[in-house]
Amino acid sequence: MGIRLRYLAHDLEVPFGEFVIGRSADCQLSLDDPLVSRRHGLLTVSDSGVTVEDLGSRNGVFVNGTRISGRKAIADSDRITIGSQEMLLLGSVEPIASPTKTGNAWARQTQNARPADIAEVLDAVDEEDDGTTAIASRRLLHETPSHPDKRVNALSLIGGVADKALALGRLDEAERILNRSLTDILVRARMGAEVQPELAAKAGMYAARLANATGRGSWIDYIFELNTRLGLLLPGPLVDDLYSVLRKVKSVDMSILRGYVKRVREGAGERSPAERFILQRIEGLERLGALK
Repeated sequence: MGIRLRYLAHDLEVPFGEFVIGRSADCQLSLDDPLVSRRHGLLTVSDSGVTVEDLGSRNGVFVNGTRISGRKAIADSDRITIGSQEMLLLGSVEPIASPTKTGNAWARQTQNARPADIAEVLDAVDEEDDGTTAIASRRLLHETPSHPDKRVNALSLIGGVADKALALGRLDEAERILNRSLTDILVRARMGAEVQPELAAKAGMYAARLANATGRGSWIDYIFELNTRLGLLLPGPLVDDLYSVLRKVKSVDMSILRGYVKRVREGAGERSPAERFILQRIEGLERLGALK
């Protein structure tokens, strides 16, 4: 199973490389806790094991109740406390299956790399191989990754906390918990950065829940703008939810909704029957929104 971090009853996979925990939205795990510094602690996973270190935080990093100084090796079942948040390390480092030079380099580096880093690794493979490995590697980049996207997992963790707040009627708290992560995803889309469809679907689901609970149409606008920029057809279950949510919100920005419908109509003839059915349902949302 590799290395996982159990937090709030959810398991978050920690890939090879550096994994920053803190209050900043740029962290791999962003904690909404006033006792947590922007960049608080660092987990590092390598062939030799897992370490944790304090990044100069105000309140320190604790392992099994003891404050650490410097870098400390940790293992399965060790408890890590950052601010008032406690998490449990699970699993152990798994050896890379194939010990070839190019295979190891690509497998380790792509698990926690930026697109530019991946391109550099593939270029190195091109120089050393007959091309077969490079072609296979590029194909893997477009297939389902062997490790779940940590942004999807992190949003699921935060969303779980927000769901509890919604269940208790704490609408402002739920919105505050989700706002930073959802905004970060939209900003990435506006900048033209890649946003995985799974992450966009998860963001849309939580935005719809916020719209339903708060009555704020801005969260509906969020869903349509995000998916317009990504050129994604909304998942069927989300479309079904929006029929109910649209009736509850006070108003929506029809220019954003119409822009989305125009975008997804492009290439409608090439869509599958199931996708065309969803498209028809989305067109119905446009008519429903116009009644606001």
